[in-house]
Amino acid sequence: KQWYQRRVRASSCVLDLGCGSGLLGICAKRMEPQSTVHFQDYNEEVIANFTIKNYHKNCGEQDTHTVKFISGDWSVVTKHLAKYDLIVSAETIYNINSQHKVLNILIDHLSDNGCALIASKRHYFGVGGGVIDFQRLVESSGLLKCEVVWSQESGLLRDILRVYKIK
Repeated sequence: KQWYQRRVRASSCVLDLGCGSGLLGICAKRMEPQSTVHFQDYNEEVIANFTIKNYHKNCGEQDTHTVKFISGDWSVVTKHLAKYDLIVSAETIYNINSQHKVLNILIDHLSDNGCALIASKRHYFGVGGGVIDFQRLVESSGLLKCEVVWSQESGLLRDILRVYKIK
């Protein structure tokens, strides 16, 4: 939490990738109301009927000019995205066949000093994705570096990855 608070500033531009309810982006906005936060989800219905309502319930109606809601597949929404100081995402690397789309968003939309925090199960049974496969993909790009910054070692194994550009 302290690291997250130091990262989100008034001048920050934050992307909640695969936002669903928008919880991660809402946390960023509540920590620093002047930050710009973009919420992205595949489903337009999720954005319209869940994310926007949840945002207004938790952040109110003020300062909506620094908030943007985007729907669509990761391979096509890129033209609507900016450069981000922080990209946050949870449960988006579960399918090995879509991990390259997440990687491309990170490569194209992380600012030079930005980073991404990706929360995920270590392995998703039946679909083949998870932290280990995504770490390999990130490292193979040669453009980004990836490290585990938090782990849950009991019960359901989960990790939070920090991904950043190689300088």
